[in-house]
Amino acid sequence: MSRVIRNVIFDWSGTLVDDLPAVLEASNYVFAMAGVPKMDLDQFRREFCLPFTKFYDRYVPHVPISQLEEWFHDAFRRCRHMVAEIPHAREFLEFCREHRLRTFLLSSVHRDHYIVQAEATGFGAYLDHVFVEVRDKRTKMRGLVAEHGLLQDETIFVGDMEHDVEAARAGGVYACAVLTGYNHPEQLRACAPDLLVEHLGELRDWLTREGFEIRAALEKLESEQQQS
Repeated sequence: MSRVIRNVIFDWSGTLVDDLPAVLEASNYVFAMAGVPKMDLDQFRREFCLPFTKFYDRYVPHVPISQLEEWFHDAFRRCRHMVAEIPHAREFLEFCREHRLRTFLLSSVHRDHYIVQAEATGFGAYLDHVFVEVRDKRTKMRGLVAEHGLLQDETIFVGDMEHDVEAARAGGVYACAVLTGYNHPEQLRACAPDLLVEHLGELRDWLTREGFEIRAALEKLESEQQQS
């Protein structure tokens, strides 16, 4: 008998809220202060990665991380009014509540920014357990799964970046990539998540159609692809 999804772990930025315009503006402020060229949106989406220390090491290795973070957070606070909830996110969170799915947040977002954004959107009320300021989600994911006694084949991690797919694999849970955030579609396809959806509304419809039995649905899909 196939197990059904009972636990949903969310990324925050690019998955539930759209903070990309604000992050780009704050990052370009950092680049200007560090004396390096700014990035346009397309370049930033292709180059930005997690853990974000790798990104900084690549472009501003001559500036201490503490100084970079100070510049970034100061600039981000000035443009946080640009952050908005992503379409279909609220409905998906309500869907999780309706079906009594356990919900978790696993994100690198700064705690102060999360508190402001969660209050503005009301999304915090839908999340049972929140883990923020996580530098490397791959390591934290393993601990989260063990600490909360999650069965791996009943758990899915939903995120918008390659690092999120890697984190899901590190924890042995299903990986769903959404195209509402930072990474380009081709970047996400290249890392081969279990599911790739345009937005959370599509994931909601998929789970409903498949009766939350993700393993059986994926095995059926793989079989159909092999036969075609």
